[in-house]
Amino acid sequence: MRILNDDGTAIGCKQAEQSGIKVLTEERIGILRLLSEKQMYPAEIARTMGIPVQTAYYHIRILEKAGFLEFSEYGERNGGVAKIYRTSSDSFGIIINQNGWKQASIGKKKIPAFLEPFVENGFFNGRLVVGSPEPHGEYKARASEFGILELAMFMGQFATFQFPLYSLDTQLRQDDKKLNLIVAGGPKVNTFVAEINDLLPIKFDRKNFEIYSKLTKKHYLGNIGTVQLIQNPFNKKASLLLISGLNQHGTRAAVLAIIEKTARMSEGNPKNPTIIARVVEGYDENGDGIVDSVEILE
Repeated sequence: MRILNDDGTAIGCKQAEQSGIKVLTEERIGILRLLSEKQMYPAEIARTMGIPVQTAYYHIRILEKAGFLEFSEYGERNGGVAKIYRTSSDSFGIIINQNGWKQASIGKKKIPAFLEPFVENGFFNGRLVVGSPEPHGEYKARASEFGILELAMFMGQFATFQFPLYSLDTQLRQDDKKLNLIVAGGPKVNTFVAEINDLLPIKFDRKNFEIYSKLTKKHYLGNIGTVQLIQNPFNKKASLLLISGLNQHGTRAAVLAIIEKTARMSEGNPKNPTIIARVVEGYDENGDGIVDSVEILE
């Protein structure tokens, strides 16, 4: 949920239950303000606020139970491992009148069909999932799908977003998998893609390192990319958009196709018009090592 200001700015907001509001004290609100600025260890919170560490832990347990903050990740601390926490939203509110909601419009452009499930009242409703740049997964591969930055800029025409915008595949939690997801990269560099690969209408043949379309029965090699919109297999009410390639050039070709051929990429597959599942090929026409043109193959 977001709060839209009169000047057009917005902030993320999470509904707070009345029982949760009761636990808020001046000291606990101070902790939330700290964590809204940056993620912190309990010991950091205690030192910053000048309170005992055990008191900080006590407040954290209460705030976490009430839904105001959440565990983020583990980090090294003085030779050991400690939990790092963050706020679960930038703001919290109580809804007094559930019938008071009004449709909001912030003047964004018409949304392409493949992005419609991810935009709600001008806000991005979902999470980007990119491969970790560290060696990981079956192939110990490093992801370098930097074309997703261009996709994020393209999406900015249609929606604003709330932090965090993305997760690494290695950071993805079970609850995160149930969100609307835009997933970048192939199964070598993104372990989440490997997990859902067999469910895709256009899948990766990991044995022959090629892309195979279940729709047209065609096999593809080269700087091949694919854009597919499917139901999220972890949540029937959510959507999953895969923007991927056999290599980073293929993924960049998929992003370029979305940007330059938006209308055609919004159409269904020629063999099944009800499914947005396309295959593209990228080319480096000026020889500088960067994909700069793209052709839609199916």
